[in-house]
Amino acid sequence: MNEPILGSVLILGSGPAAIQTAKVIRPLCSLLGIASRHSSNWKRRYQLLQSSQQGTCIAAKESLTHLAGDVRFDNIYADFTHLNGDWSTLLIATPSHAFLDVLSCLPDAILTNVKRVVLLSSLPGGTQMVKGLLQAKHLSPEIIVFSNYFAASKFLESAKDTKLSVLTKAVKKRIYAHSNHAQSPTIESLKRALTNIDVEVLLLDNAFSAEGRNITLYVHPAFFITPFSLNHIVSQQPTVKYMYKLFPEGPITPDAIKTLVNLWRDISCVITHFGGQPINLLQFLNDDNYPVHPETLSRDQIEHFCELSTAEQEYLIYIRYSAILIDPFSPPDEQGRYFDFSAVPYSKGSIDNGKLQLPRIPMEDLQSLYWIKALATSYDIEVTNIQSVLTTFELWVEENQYSTQIIEQLNDQAQNALHWALIGKNNHE
Repeated sequence: MNEPILGSVLILGSGPAAIQTAKVIRPLCSLLGIASRHSSNWKRRYQLLQSSQQGTCIAAKESLTHLAGDVRFDNIYADFTHLNGDWSTLLIATPSHAFLDVLSCLPDAILTNVKRVVLLSSLPGGTQMVKGLLQAKHLSPEIIVFSNYFAASKFLESAKDTKLSVLTKAVKKRIYAHSNHAQSPTIESLKRALTNIDVEVLLLDNAFSAEGRNITLYVHPAFFITPFSLNHIVSQQPTVKYMYKLFPEGPITPDAIKTLVNLWRDISCVITHFGGQPINLLQFLNDDNYPVHPETLSRDQIEHFCELSTAEQEYLIYIRYSAILIDPFSPPDEQGRYFDFSAVPYSKGSIDNGKLQLPRIPMEDLQSLYWIKALATSYDIEVTNIQSVLTTFELWVEENQYSTQIIEQLNDQAQNALHWALIGKNNHE
């Protein structure tokens, strides 16, 4: 009997994506383990997993029932120091900025026998930095990267829980993937597994092409690294603002749209430099994320977006965000109102002794921009629009007299990632 294609799989990560992904890939595994770095959240989740040796996936709607059910783990590790065994596949289900920290924490005895590393999501250059770190250890496993996590999931947690439960609310229509092996049975098997849950997987021949197809990379910095958003995130006032509404209810203004289009241009230059294919911003927003009616945006406008003038591009993106303030395909209620699609409140941060404590959004977006700036600078790629957004953030920190430690940490993290990416540069696809 042949061994399942992934062999023994160790999932690194403690979020809901790790549990839901485990459920999807379990048939491809001969052995399945999960581990995470020590944290208060993981300690509680580890205890729940240990008590039953399994996690539970729950579908939010009937169309997602094929994602539901229990998933059994053969090994559950309290932290990386307890790792043992022979693992042929590592699946990293952490934010992309944690890749290097996670891999650096793993014992060499674990890494030595790894045949493949799967990145559940990434950002431009993520494959290159991972490759560089592994090459420094004289290792060259297959590296498979996905553009982003294939679903929207969250934990269902309460003090009375006796098992770890994940609720999945939606799956993406389409994601993108790349392997640094030209012929990869592994990526084909993963593609089939995701196709079985109605997620289309398009295989691309360049890592940067896949890594650049995550829409948050373009949208989040434009909307959430602004004084309007940052002031609200750290404010202790009870006022509610919404992440995807027009000003003054939210951050979307003509200037924010201009920034979004400019960031798309900069990131496209980086992707092109490394041989990748950039996105058509409007087409990607509409076809891969949330569509609007053809009466709002015509097919011709969408498909020829890249050929339009800057002013026309900004106008069409503003129209698009105006059109999805409501869900344009939801059934209207008796008063003719559609579902309030854009009413997503901000997560809040805080100021602790002058130090900024920012939530995942926009912290991960800041990490992305500092990283892309570092990568671009090292290759003499001009990214003035990325620099402009970062300057806005740094001036906001200075003007509010917050500690600049966060800026120093972001720069240091980007330079560390660049160190490993430059080691891996000779073999990027």
